[in-house]
Amino acid sequence: MERKESSKLNIAIIHPDLGIGGAERLIVDAAVELATRGHKVHVFTSHHDKTRCFEETVSGIFPVTVYGAFLPRHFFYRLHAVCAYLRCIFVALCVLFMHPTFDIILADQVSVVVPLMKFKKSSKVVFYCHFPDLLLAQHTTVLRKIYRKPIDYVEEITTGMADLTLVNSKFTASTFGKTFKHLHTRGIRPAVLYPAVNVDQFEKPTATKLNFLSINRFERKKNIELAISAFALLYTNRQNNIQGENENGVSLVIAGGFDKRLRENVEYLDELKNLADREGVSHRVRFITSCTTSERNNLLSECLCVLYTPQVRHYLILSII
Repeated sequence: MERKESSKLNIAIIHPDLGIGGAERLIVDAAVELATRGHKVHVFTSHHDKTRCFEETVSGIFPVTVYGAFLPRHFFYRLHAVCAYLRCIFVALCVLFMHPTFDIILADQVSVVVPLMKFKKSSKVVFYCHFPDLLLAQHTTVLRKIYRKPIDYVEEITTGMADLTLVNSKFTASTFGKTFKHLHTRGIRPAVLYPAVNVDQFEKPTATKLNFLSINRFERKKNIELAISAFALLYTNRQNNIQGENENGVSLVIAGGFDKRLRENVEYLDELKNLADREGVSHRVRFITSCTTSERNNLLSECLCVLYTPQVRHYLILSII
C-alpha cells in the first residue's frame, strides 16, 4: 500500500447504516479527515436518515450514496444478521458494478463485503473491526447456535481476506486473536488504529453538582440499567444521610442513539424508564434520544462523571451518541 507522499487517493467507505453511534462517529471522522487532506472520499451505505445523522454527512464535505434502503432489516423481528448481510452485499455489488475503481476501499462492521470488493483488482481493501460480531450476538439456545454458526464462520473467513485489518485498541486486538483462532494460526494480526477524538470541540468542565452522564445506544448489551440502579443506590443513601437534601443536587442523564425503526431501541427505552420509576428516581433521571453534537458537548461539560456500563467491552469513543 505504498504511495508517493504527494499523491491523492480515491477512497470508498462502505458502512451498513449511517446513523448515530460510535462506529458511525469513527467512520465520519475518518471521512472528514481524509477529505480535508485532499483525498476524494465517497461513502456508501444502506441507510442514511438526514434528520438523524451526524452533521458532517449532510454538510457536503463528502458525498453519501444510499443503496438498498428498500431491503428489509428483519423478517418479523427475526433474522437481523441475515438481513444486515444482504443489505451490505447489495451495497457492495452496486459499488462494484456502478462505480470506477478506487485506490482504497474501507469497510467496517460487516466483513462479508470484503471478498466482493477484492474483485476490484487495483483496489486495496481495508477492514476495520470494531469488535468481533460473533461475541456480540446471542448464542443462548440451540436454534440460535445453529443460526449463528454459518454467520460466525463467514465473518472469520471474510475478515481474513482483507489486505489490511484494523482494530480500535490493544484489547480488541487481543480479543480478535482469541476469537478468530484460525486467522491467528495463519499469522493474521490486526493493526491498532485508535479512534480519533477532536478534543478542541469540547468546552471546559462546568459541573458543580453530582451530575452523572451515560452515553450509549439504547441497546440491552449496553447494560444501562446498571447505571440507573447504581444511581438509585447513591441517591437513596444521600437522602438518608443528608438532612434537607437539595433536589437539584444529584441527577443522571441517559443519552444515546435511538432509532424508532428498531424494536429493541423502543422496548429498551421503556424498560429503562420503568426501572427508574420502580427505583424511585424517575424525577432525577432524564432520557435524551439522539441529541445533536452541540447538545452532547454541553452534557459532557456539565457532568461530573461519565458512566460506562457494558460488560467485557472496550471503551469506544468519548464523542459517541
